[in-house]
Amino acid sequence: MQLDIITPEKVIFSATISMVGIPGTLGDFGVLPGHAPFISTIRPGVITIESEGVQKKLAVMSGIAEVVPDRCIILAENIVDCAGLTADYAAAKTEEAADEMEAAMSESAKKLAETKRQFAEILRHEAA
Repeated sequence: MQLDIITPEKVIFSATISMVGIPGTLGDFGVLPGHAPFISTIRPGVITIESEGVQKKLAVMSGIAEVVPDRCIILAENIVDCAGLTADYAAAKTEEAADEMEAAMSESAKKLAETKRQFAEILRHEAA
């Protein structure tokens, strides 16, 4: 099955894979070739890609996944390869999120700051 992961800046990943696990807003889900078509929003979490016995992990803040039987497309706003994570990077993102939580005035700004805080927690966990 073809998997494409795209951000506004660039294509992050594009390859044929055997399975992908995605942190959906309503719960984690796995996609295998031949999966029924559907669309899901993505919450902060880790996308797990399996291909030829190799596993790759990508931390994602938010996005949308579209699944059809032979393809999965993920449009993500912020995504980080877990293999390259450092504790310093995760700490910096945690501090940024805390600053945004403090400065948030509107409900939408508070919600975005909370999403960023959750993403920073994922990064801390994966960097450990």
